[in-house]
Amino acid sequence: MQNKLAELIIQYQKKTNKNDAQFAFESHFTVEKIHNIKAGNSNYTADEERRIIQYIKDHS
Repeated sequence: MQNKLAELIIQYQKKTNKNDAQFAFESHFTVEKIHNIKAGNSNYTADEERRIIQYIKDHS
């Protein structure tokens, strides 16, 4: 599941031309958290996953 969330973030960033800092700020996460999710080094919660997915849906 983590790879799927990372891929979702990466595809959103490509589509919207947003870097990690922009994405993190707008989605109310730390840059480190976004970096770690994308690198597969983060154990994120179900709530964090839901919030990221909802953010992407709301801003696509």
